[in-house]
Amino acid sequence: MVSSSNLLIIGITAAYLLIVLGVGHVAARATGTSREDYLMADRSFSTIILLAALFATNMTAVVMIGAPGLAYSAGAGAFGFFVVLFAFLFPVFLMTVGYRIWMVGKEFGHITPAQIINHRWDASYLGLVAMLMFTIWTIPYILVGVQGGGIVFEALTGGVVPYWLGAAIVLLVVGGYVYQGGMRGTGWTNAFQGAVFIVFLLAMFFWVPTRLGGFESATAAVAQINDGVLLNRGGIPPFQPRPWFSQGLIVALGAFMFPHLFVRYMTARSVKNLQQTAVLYPIAVIVVWTPAVLLGFWGVAQFPDLANPDFILPTLVQQTLPVWVVGFALAGILAALMSSLDGQVLTLSTFFTEDVLREFFHIGEYREIYYTRGFLILIFLAAFAGAMLTRDSIVDTATFAFSGYGLMFFPICSAFYWRRSNKYAAYAGLIWGFIGIWAFELGLLPASLTFGFLPFVPLVVTQIVLMVLVAYATEKPPKDKVKQYEQLFENIW
Repeated sequence: MVSSSNLLIIGITAAYLLIVLGVGHVAARATGTSREDYLMADRSFSTIILLAALFATNMTAVVMIGAPGLAYSAGAGAFGFFVVLFAFLFPVFLMTVGYRIWMVGKEFGHITPAQIINHRWDASYLGLVAMLMFTIWTIPYILVGVQGGGIVFEALTGGVVPYWLGAAIVLLVVGGYVYQGGMRGTGWTNAFQGAVFIVFLLAMFFWVPTRLGGFESATAAVAQINDGVLLNRGGIPPFQPRPWFSQGLIVALGAFMFPHLFVRYMTARSVKNLQQTAVLYPIAVIVVWTPAVLLGFWGVAQFPDLANPDFILPTLVQQTLPVWVVGFALAGILAALMSSLDGQVLTLSTFFTEDVLREFFHIGEYREIYYTRGFLILIFLAAFAGAMLTRDSIVDTATFAFSGYGLMFFPICSAFYWRRSNKYAAYAGLIWGFIGIWAFELGLLPASLTFGFLPFVPLVVTQIVLMVLVAYATEKPPKDKVKQYEQLFENIW
């Protein structure tokens, strides 16, 4: 028998999901039938839509589930563990590398990273290698969103909506508006959903402490646990200097290289939109991460024996706030999950049609959109199956994916800043980073080689050295392409 409370929660959530589908439907009606319009929204995103597309698609289950879970386990230092470098380096990267990506996309009509690097280095298969790597690292990240949907549905409905059904609902809704509206559908729904989860987090940030006696009382309750050990966690492994620095670098480089963000850098209407987004982005990150971490931190004293820390935010909301708020909480958390999931699946489908079918089979525009939509369905089915088979920590899953993305940063960005770089150096950097991170993960390389850092740091250092050696040991890149890009980038950062 389903209780009236659970019916109310499910009803509010269903209404929210229908609104999201409605926004996606409106976007779909504004979307044309051309490849450029469906995949890139005609490169027409304004500052608000671009900010939402970049920010909302970055604020995933890692923020709504993983960050509170890490704060629950490790203390409020979880804030710096993720955003200490990211919040400040991302705007810098956006106005340097991102600016150049936007210029190249606009000048040559590129849609994917593979098209850019193949063109820059006059290569045939380098882009395909990069595309496959992006795909491999995106799959676990997609699973994070699907897992998060299953977790919050199960937790906030008291099991009425089980994990598998919650995951399926998220995929069906996201699939509904991405299938119809393409890039414009993701951008418009991201703007709406970004606003929803920001309002939700801020509301919870001020409301939950009032149920715990106020901000001071909520923090004091945590201070009483084991003589205040949770207020000073400097000695625990994640917060030691070298792992801390490693994680900051992983997130800063990895998040910038998300393929669903890389493609969206090219959707801005003008460079002014990029500039305004770069200014607003770090503010939005801090506004979201602060309540997410502190809510998990305060939850330690209220629910000290949770078996899975990832459940702390749903548990805190469910146990401390009125039942009608739980419905809005579920909607707010789902907003964060879906606003990243949509961009990821659309990007992988775009890679498949642009970098494989269009490149090697020369299909027309109509067929390309048709195959993109078909591949979307396959990704959703695979993501659902994967979420049923894995229950790894959301933070662990995301960190591994971030490392993979981060190890693609220097090989790809060398295309925009290093005139001596060539396709052989890019091949070497990409392959060494990919093999190296898996070698550490599988224990084929000993942890002693990291010198106390996470494996990412020594891999980046050796990757750069290897790329320099290979670049100067092989032929120079095509002079015409080097000149073409230098002229394009003249007088910009």
